[in-house]
Amino acid sequence: MSHTIFYNPELHIVESKLQGDMTIGEVDEFVTKIAQITKEKDCRLIFTDFREVLRKLPMWQIYELPNRLKNIFAAFDINVSLYKRANVVAKDLDDYIFHENVMVNRGHNEKVFTDIDKAMGWLID
Repeated sequence: MSHTIFYNPELHIVESKLQGDMTIGEVDEFVTKIAQITKEKDCRLIFTDFREVLRKLPMWQIYELPNRLKNIFAAFDINVSLYKRANVVAKDLDDYIFHENVMVNRGHNEKVFTDIDKAMGWLID
């Protein structure tokens, strides 16, 4: 999986785009970079474009994601529940809706969209 992550100072958002096959190890690497940038820039808004990703995560790993993210962010002394995350997807919508429900039920502020403009609107609102 390849990814790009950058800070958008105009919107005060950490933006990222992922491409290719996604495994749990790559999720950990990606989330660690996101946490590091959010800490450096004191930014609590995160936008991720998953439209070109093929997720290879079984349901049990999706179910574990909230704790994984919580622990990764905690390593940077960040309370992940204070952050707002918008994800844009093009396929596997049912898996991402399950992902969203698991995250929200565990105290994360995250939403899945199929439209970039709606995702950005929700994120900066």
